[in-house]
Amino acid sequence: MANQITSRTWFDNCGGFEPAHDLATLRAGIAAGLLDQQDEYGMTALYFAVVSGWLEGVQELLQAGANTELRDHRTGATALLNAVQYGTAEMIAALLAVGANVDAGNHFGLTPRKWREVRGHEPFADIPKQTVQLPEPRIQNAEHLADHHYPQFKIPNRDEREALVVGTAVNLYVYGPKVEGKQNTVKVRITARAGRRPNVRYTAAVETPTEQTNLPADTTVVEFGPENVATVYIQKPQKPKKRKNA
Repeated sequence: MANQITSRTWFDNCGGFEPAHDLATLRAGIAAGLLDQQDEYGMTALYFAVVSGWLEGVQELLQAGANTELRDHRTGATALLNAVQYGTAEMIAALLAVGANVDAGNHFGLTPRKWREVRGHEPFADIPKQTVQLPEPRIQNAEHLADHHYPQFKIPNRDEREALVVGTAVNLYVYGPKVEGKQNTVKVRITARAGRRPNVRYTAAVETPTEQTNLPADTTVVEFGPENVATVYIQKPQKPKKRKNA
């Protein structure tokens, strides 16, 4: 049965619009090595089980050793942050019992501890405070951002984003800890492309000063795919050179 579990079946069993919440399917997926697999949004089975309120599933996943610190790509949230926002006391207790970090912040610095304090709940006073652990910067999937923020956020069509040539400048969105003076948009210029459509990959030089971005300070080159391209700069046509009179 384990070989029959696909990634889609695995995730749909744990969350989504109509999760099956079937323990046999969950155990088969664990046996198939899907325990900590992340989907294209960064969601794991544990994340889905928490958000969909499946306590038995959460307990089964934690018993199997699920990583509690994997994060949603867009927000940087962990399973525990979602549990304190949407889950039950039993679910929070299960996560804490295996060491889930109450000081793991999302991109905005919001931690499970801070959320509890803001909401007037017991702020995990019995757990010693740690340095807030923030997520690593990540180039965002512009297609996901466009879906989430439509119609305010629009991107070029897929064909255009797959056909970019060396020398083209584009904007990427790089999310990281929200700090004053930092911006999410990063202008880069393509220096190489590899692979065939639709699986083309780009290498590009960073043109936005890195100190203004969420990228690590020593970043000069990034790699990405068409799904990451948010804006394409239109190259101005060069004026024809005037011919000299003979």
